[in-house]
Amino acid sequence: MSEQLGANKHWARQERTRFRRQLRENPRRKAALDAALAEHTIACMDRFGAAGRAVAAYSPLPSEPGPEDLPARLARRASKVWLPISMPGGELAWALHGKGAVPGALGITEPEGARFNSNVLRSCALLIVPALAVDRGGMRLGKGAGYYDRALAALPRPAAPVVAVVYDEDVIERVPHDAHDVPVDAVITPSGFFTV
Repeated sequence: MSEQLGANKHWARQERTRFRRQLRENPRRKAALDAALAEHTIACMDRFGAAGRAVAAYSPLPSEPGPEDLPARLARRASKVWLPISMPGGELAWALHGKGAVPGALGITEPEGARFNSNVLRSCALLIVPALAVDRGGMRLGKGAGYYDRALAALPRPAAPVVAVVYDEDVIERVPHDAHDVPVDAVITPSGFFTV
């Protein structure tokens, strides 16, 4: 990665993190936006034919888009909801929602139960991922550790559609990206969702 690209990503992450911090200071507004995100995520599942099938999602941190009970809401429409577990070396493992939860690495609630590698994503009809920002071309900006990029890059193409969940303000003109960054197929915001 070039120094300029790294600096651009760093700046974009700082800007989006500042916005998220401000949003957390207004819990009522954040709750309303997160409720809308959950509704639009379920509508997106229907649009992509994922209702009644397995999906991958995430347990939102307080700073991330989506209500705390997002996995439970999705489980009402999906046959299975796979949730990520941060492993050493920047890899993700996956476990099924509904078996209980424990505090995990990086302050993220993790599901209990058997853990599987990212090959389970091949069984999913939709992959719902968090992001700090996304552009209209589908380039996604994560937190910088590359967990999701590694998991998504390992999937055969075409894979299940990947959708990023962000606030409307997180849809920016251009996300700085490397050649190995994996674009998403759709973007969910509190205003709705769009394909790219």
